[in-house]
Amino acid sequence: MKIIDQFKVLVVLILGIMALALLTWGIGKIYLELLSQPGHEATAPRQVQSLDKNNPDTVLVLPKAGFWTCQLGLFQNEHNAQLLRDQLIVMGFKAEVISADPWMVAIGLGRTADELKGLRQALEEKGFLSIPKPISLPERSFRVAGTGGQLTAELLKNVNTILETGFNQEVLAKEEQLWAAQAGEHPLPDLDRLHQLYGQLRAKNTPEEQKALGLSLFFESQRVIYKFSGK
Repeated sequence: MKIIDQFKVLVVLILGIMALALLTWGIGKIYLELLSQPGHEATAPRQVQSLDKNNPDTVLVLPKAGFWTCQLGLFQNEHNAQLLRDQLIVMGFKAEVISADPWMVAIGLGRTADELKGLRQALEEKGFLSIPKPISLPERSFRVAGTGGQLTAELLKNVNTILETGFNQEVLAKEEQLWAAQAGEHPLPDLDRLHQLYGQLRAKNTPEEQKALGLSLFFESQRVIYKFSGK
């Protein structure tokens, strides 16, 4: 009898183990099937965010551009570059530090090196030697964040057009039209300096005067890019 009872216990134990294994397999299968289904609750917020028309971000793509400027100094120390810039400003030249490490001090913006001959001669008469320097910008893509993104993008595209085609009354007038149509009664302070430079360029009487101020427009546009793209 003892052998039969032991055999019954063994059979029951084996059946119990098999039942437990089948139950575990079934639960695991259901779990894996759930994981393989699309997570509607997880994806819905991302879909809403990507389709949200109230999202103020604007993607700005600027085509490649290039121009020439007058390089007056290249420094390993930022302080020395700022000293030269300040000295040139005191002498009536709108100089900018347009690169870092090394820091380059430059003046003027032209489509060719020949366009800057008059400016280089004026600098030499004041005791400042310069060399023509080409500046090349690749195609750039930015996400312009915050309110006023559309106006910001349009103004920056206008600057890029100037870099490619030079100064003309059409592109300068376009900025004024954009500002009047989109800036409103309370324009963004971060765009105000760029708008002021456009106004100064429109007030210049000769192309030479515009070229002498042009690098400041480029410099300010870069500051706006860094500000609104979060870089």
